[in-house]
Amino acid sequence: MSLYKYIFCLALLGSSTATAYAQCTSKTVSDLSTFAPLAIDSIVEANGLRNGPDYNDATIYYPTGSGVFKSIVLVPGFTATQSSIAPWARFFASRGYVCMTIGTNNLFDFPNIRANALIDAMQTIREENLRSASPLLSKLDTNNIAVGGWSMGGGGAQLAAVLDPRIKVVFAITPWLETAKVNPAYLNHSAAVLMLSGEIDPTAPPATYTNIHYANTPAATNKMIYEVKGGNHNTPLYPTTGSGDLGNVAHAWMNLYLNNDDCYCPMLRDDSLNQHASSSDFQTNINCSSTAIASVGSSNALKYYPNPCHNSLIIELSNADKMPYQIINLQGQQLATGSATSASTSIDVSGLATGMYFLKMKGQVLSFVKQ
Repeated sequence: MSLYKYIFCLALLGSSTATAYAQCTSKTVSDLSTFAPLAIDSIVEANGLRNGPDYNDATIYYPTGSGVFKSIVLVPGFTATQSSIAPWARFFASRGYVCMTIGTNNLFDFPNIRANALIDAMQTIREENLRSASPLLSKLDTNNIAVGGWSMGGGGAQLAAVLDPRIKVVFAITPWLETAKVNPAYLNHSAAVLMLSGEIDPTAPPATYTNIHYANTPAATNKMIYEVKGGNHNTPLYPTTGSGDLGNVAHAWMNLYLNNDDCYCPMLRDDSLNQHASSSDFQTNINCSSTAIASVGSSNALKYYPNPCHNSLIIELSNADKMPYQIINLQGQQLATGSATSASTSIDVSGLATGMYFLKMKGQVLSFVKQ
């Protein structure tokens, strides 16, 4: 047994049950680097795939085996098409995820429009799970969806996670946003974000873009930078980069935060995936003793109902402390603010239009529907 595995096992013995220990010791670094790719296939709109209004054309790559699959949606960068992100889509599909690539209605669309395109594509995945003629009928986990993209698409993925807190993971490849928007006000989300960059990228220099994304994404959000040594703006588009190190890190990140498998945390936290050998900068804040992702919904300390609601939304706190809240729409606009001042507080939502909204409170972002 290697020294790394020995230390890993000791840590598990100290913090997990015997069952969890057995599960983790069966997963090793070599499982990622020697993974036998799964057979995959694809669906396009000509096969009956929904044509969403906020994007142009789509392809879903998927494993052909049985099971229930988690998904990721990818959008390309400025003036680019689906083909630019297809290598990652095929990679994720061959690792057991459903991956959807989309084009943009306009090749010159900015990140905020690409964010809406990603959210629209998530709806396509949900509907594909219900489409009777789909090979993915009842095979999609519609509660666990990641979003990602390249360049302006990566910036759009960051914005999408702010707009829709149901997003579990952000996969940002050389993310680009307008300089004014690379700040905490625009990057405030809890989706675990993996950022890939190139050391000598002239289009989105890491010091100006990716590193600023990392610094201004909340400290409580699980995040990581993998800067490819000698890489340019296009280099991180290929999971084979660094003899496959880049793909191994991305695969482990999805296993950890989309599959909720904590066994992959030590591999990412330490140098066990060879990430320092092929990176010029590697940063992360993940803590393997606590890798849980903030949930969307009620918690033991906070409950809200009814959902859907009509005229009122009731908030129940575990204590009567004064607690501020915000109500936000899907476009990220703040519609109402206030404070819960008792153990049970009624919020008047009668003036809201029918649709989905978010309640931000106690460090959580909770979704509700107004009917």
